[in-house]
Amino acid sequence: MTRYLLRRLVQAMIVLLVMSFVIYSLIGLMPGDPIDIMIASNPNVAPEAAAALRKLYGLDQPLTMRYWRWLTAALTGDFGYSRTHSQPVLHMLLPALGQTSKLMISSFVISVILSFALGIMAARKPGGLADGIISLLAFAGISVPVFWLALMMILVFAVQLHWFPASCIW
Repeated sequence: MTRYLLRRLVQAMIVLLVMSFVIYSLIGLMPGDPIDIMIASNPNVAPEAAAALRKLYGLDQPLTMRYWRWLTAALTGDFGYSRTHSQPVLHMLLPALGQTSKLMISSFVISVILSFALGIMAARKPGGLADGIISLLAFAGISVPVFWLALMMILVFAVQLHWFPASCIW
């Protein structure tokens, strides 16, 4: 069992490494860079200043070198600095992770309680009306894409019923 878990862990790490490289490469291969966006907002920037900024942010280096720097920084917990919010990215992520964990725990508890209750109801009379309806709902719940279900739940519970806020802004 330990050998199986270790093998799966190594496989997961390889998948994460490959996918992070693919995504980083696709973003890096897009035309333009953040310095081009800065220049577009202020066309009076001198070409020497733009070159200095590209050197400062490492945009003059090959994509593989930039990826390696990003990966080593991310693995050590350095997620960079947000120029939009003028603070380190990690300081912005920690409160969001707290809210996310509250949401995950509460949704897990609700889903376990609901699934046990519905499972007991369905098991009381196999093949009955309740069993058929609950099985249909379970099949629909598995079949519906999660992002679409989330949007529909936001529309129902936040927009129509006003039970929850549609978004949370920090």
